Amino acid sequence: MPKTKRSTKKSKYKSRGKSGGTCFCVMPFGDWADDYYDNIYCPAIESAGLTPKRADDIYRPGTIINDIWSLTKNAKVILADLSEKNPNVLYELGLAHAIAKPVILMTESMDFVPFDLRALRVIVYDKNAPNWGDLVKESIQKAIKEVLSSPKEAILPTFLKVSETFAPPVTRTEKKLLEMRQELELLKNEISSGRQVIEGERRIVRERFGPMEARKMMAYYSRKKVPKKQIVEKLVELGAPRRWAVRSVYKKPSR
Repeated sequence: MPKTKRSTKKSKYKSRGKSGGTCFCVMPFGDWADDYYDNIYCPAIESAGLTPKRADDIYRPGTIINDIWSLTKNAKVILADLSEKNPNVLYELGLAHAIAKPVILMTESMDFVPFDLRALRVIVYDKNAPNWGDLVKESIQKAIKEVLSSPKEAILPTFLKVSETFAPPVTRTEKKLLEMRQELELLKNEISSGRQVIEGERRIVRERFGPMEARKMMAYYSRKKVPKKQIVEKLVELGAPRRWAVRSVYKKPSR
């Protein structure tokens, strides 16, 4: 497994303690991924009645894989963001599948989702939409509630054994029906993916715009004496979270 770097700062989100179990978020750490976790994923998960957890929520000596394995085993639902095909995320998702945990997948594009997983529930979000955060919250809440009511629907039939310790028990008929349903879901996702069109050069720039590009642009505009407010708006326009942009642009230089 590739080495997983723990986030250098703990999530600012404080759980309110209302929970019917945990939802383990499998996603990258750092930069605006932390903003999405704090301001979108966590509130949505709690609204669905679960406690959000991420690997960097646990701070203690030891190998991070031990924490990941513990969180995976104890979680009621796994929420995995597959955008950019992060290798650590895919590895952790594989652990969840191995013990037949219900999984909800998230992505910016179906192209990031391995073909074999497209039969599962996939939330596709568009960060260019003005209210994309609210839409994602609603989708997460709905998905978690549906998975909790029927967890077998969120597990690939391959991992459903008729008599297996980890997996929910199913009959052979139930397993066959689940396979047929997920084949239909796969077909639907493939049709939807095929209808996606490129929206022009601006959209391509947004999709490739990440923290590294944001910092380079921020440094360039600062050297050109562009007002900070305009720098913030430019970063937000290209896809940076507003809170991250404001914090980064107005941050006092270290001495």
